[in-house]
Amino acid sequence: MNNSYLPNLDSLKYDPQNFKDVADTELGAALWEFLKRGDNLIRMETATQLERTAVEPVASGLIAEFGDEIQDDRTKQTIGHMTRQIMEALGYELDRTGLRITRVSLFSSGATYRQPNRGERVMKVTREQREAWVRNTANSPFNAWLNSQVKSDEGKLDLEKLYAVAERYDIKMRYDHLNNGQQRMNIGVMLRNRVPKEVYADFNVETEA
Repeated sequence: MNNSYLPNLDSLKYDPQNFKDVADTELGAALWEFLKRGDNLIRMETATQLERTAVEPVASGLIAEFGDEIQDDRTKQTIGHMTRQIMEALGYELDRTGLRITRVSLFSSGATYRQPNRGERVMKVTREQREAWVRNTANSPFNAWLNSQVKSDEGKLDLEKLYAVAERYDIKMRYDHLNNGQQRMNIGVMLRNRVPKEVYADFNVETEA
């Protein structure tokens, strides 16, 4: 898809304000880069033109990229804060906040945006297009592989196993000041850059089960 009409946001810096606790981590940096990706900018802008919340169409991609732990409330609040700055950089302004998302989604509510002085919208949207915005996305092969390494038989995250995997790939940093889900996501971001793709390329949810 040609996205040359979109401004280049590569140099856009995130102003974390009250979200420095997440922003100053590997996870925070990875979330910011994920949301600025051209395909996600198109998703957010398309949803905005259709008067939907900007975060709704990126929900499945966030789960696939970062795992189920992305459902952490503080992390989702940070994503919403980042999204606002990105939408403003695209020329939109805040329209409504706290709009309830009724479809199954990572987010229960979000904000909508509008372009100043924009005329009446004429885009026609089919039911199939609307239903395609949110999909229940299984974990990516990387997350399925990592979950098989770090979860107990009861399906709960085992932090000792998580840091043992990190040690295998020469990652020494710990995030004990963060909650369990945030520790999993930060280590996961670092491991994604260290673990060869062939290790998890053929790994899927069925393999994990």
